[in-house]
Amino acid sequence: MAVFKKLRKNKDKNLPLPEPEAVKPLDKRIGIDSYRDFFTLKNWWKSVDRKRVEASTYMFSKYLNDFPQNKDLYLKLKNVNAQTVDMNCSDPGFEAIAAQYLKVFDDVITAVEEKPGDVQTACDRLQAVGKMHRQKVSGMDGTMFQNMEEPFIQMVSHILQDRFNEKAEMLYRKFFQFCLKYLLEGFNG
Repeated sequence: MAVFKKLRKNKDKNLPLPEPEAVKPLDKRIGIDSYRDFFTLKNWWKSVDRKRVEASTYMFSKYLNDFPQNKDLYLKLKNVNAQTVDMNCSDPGFEAIAAQYLKVFDDVITAVEEKPGDVQTACDRLQAVGKMHRQKVSGMDGTMFQNMEEPFIQMVSHILQDRFNEKAEMLYRKFFQFCLKYLLEGFNG
């Protein structure tokens, strides 16, 4: 039995070639230049998603270490020392809040992936999260969302390790700024 079969020659050589797939447009609100860049960001995010427990606890522990005064805003964190907490913390309240925060970013990436030309669903999700914080977290101000940027970038760097480069940092900073804008709209609205 032959390993390679002969390819049949096309009898009509004048058939047109199939049209190349059109480049998907990317809504300008997201702040990323092209769909290709978003596609790259999304593929790196798959690594984060595969390690979601590690990623979420790493990010939230960094946030609490950097801003221990914010621990008092979370009723579920009564048994956690914000200054010494690390990603290995097994407190159920800590794990639940960390997972919720990471899920917001995951939901936004999924919404943009589903409709890259119109990111209104992602904007609505972020605004709803901002509004929920305004209503349920007394004593919070909008700068606390901005405070999450460095822990977010550090988490991506931690998960991607040697794949984290200048392009990854630039794309994730742009993505975070997109998220921040609509979180603040919901919070201040």
